[in-house]
Amino acid sequence: MAKKIKGKDWYTVIAPKFFEEKVLGDTPGDDVNKVIGRKVTVPLVFVSKDMSKYYLKVRFKITKIDGTKALTEFDGLECLRDYIARMVRHRVTRIDIVQKLKTKDEKNVVVKSMIITNKRVTRGIEKSLREFVQQVIEKVTNENTLESLLSKILNDSIKQKIMKEGSKIYPLRAFEIRKMEIM
Repeated sequence: MAKKIKGKDWYTVIAPKFFEEKVLGDTPGDDVNKVIGRKVTVPLVFVSKDMSKYYLKVRFKITKIDGTKALTEFDGLECLRDYIARMVRHRVTRIDIVQKLKTKDEKNVVVKSMIITNKRVTRGIEKSLREFVQQVIEKVTNENTLESLLSKILNDSIKQKIMKEGSKIYPLRAFEIRKMEIM
């Protein structure tokens, strides 16, 4: 518990059930309505204990207050900038893809992904890679709820599928969903 701030109460921020309702920290507030809607960003390692995902940050939004607990919902995830910068080297092509999609449980999401090829590619190959990735991500998003989509992103099943199938079009160095936001 942090020190007392005059006229303010402290609320313990709790992660959603998907992240095992871990404590994310504390936040002060003099009015419950001012606390609701706040966003908290934490490293994924902090809530999942998966060290292989050190490069991801997860954002939660406070949606409800229960006594002194501030309950949250998943609001997005993002790759660290330095992780992306390490993947992009000279003489490679970076292809960015931004898609506005809807999950099976009617949540609107924006998925921003990125492909890195082994060498520079022509516009035709770039276009076919982009179309392939758009189709795969759109299909996976439409067929899954937000929670199952998130678990597929975190267990790398989408990433592995795109690396395996996309390398048939052109050899890929990396694929990453660099950002996902809830609209």
